[in-house]
Amino acid sequence: MSRCAVEEAVAGGMVVRLSYCDAAGRRSDRVVEPAGLLTASGRWYLIAWCRTRRAGRGLRLDRIAAAAPTGERVQARDLAELLLGSAAERAVPPAALVPLARP
Repeated sequence: MSRCAVEEAVAGGMVVRLSYCDAAGRRSDRVVEPAGLLTASGRWYLIAWCRTRRAGRGLRLDRIAAAAPTGERVQARDLAELLLGSAAERAVPPAALVPLARP
């Protein structure tokens, strides 16, 4: 996965095209508007508005197979609203955005 592309999209406020694998291993292509990175229960999540699903999503970073910024700027969205009802609803924002450890 291109974690750098995800981090750059979040930091730069850019829409990103993802290839994502769900818990069952099914792959889907999505276009998302990143709102932030959060951690919960030892996992990192990209919190975003998913244009494909037309809903807020908490996407586990370890399930993103590929990521590429589109060059388009994101719309401002309320992070708390995007988290409502998601697995990442109780996540906590990091004190500072730092590069994620590379496997």
